[in-house]
Amino acid sequence: MREWTGKWLERLQFTLLFLVLTVMVHHVFGWLQGWMMPIDPYKVPEGGSAKVFQAGDPVPEISAESAKDRLKLFLWLGE
Repeated sequence: MREWTGKWLERLQFTLLFLVLTVMVHHVFGWLQGWMMPIDPYKVPEGGSAKVFQAGDPVPEISAESAKDRLKLFLWLGE
């Protein structure tokens, strides 16, 4: 009888330890996810803001140098 009770106590102890460690790992992964998550790009900005726009001709005249720079930027960034 004593041997039977000892086995069950060991199993119960192992199960409880396993559950406690599982919950701890779950919380650590949740913390890591929150720490590594990028900033939300769609959140409402804080502080003062200014509206920026270009007055005048909506289609600026593109010079050869400007077009070359824009093409280099496009190829560099890939966008």
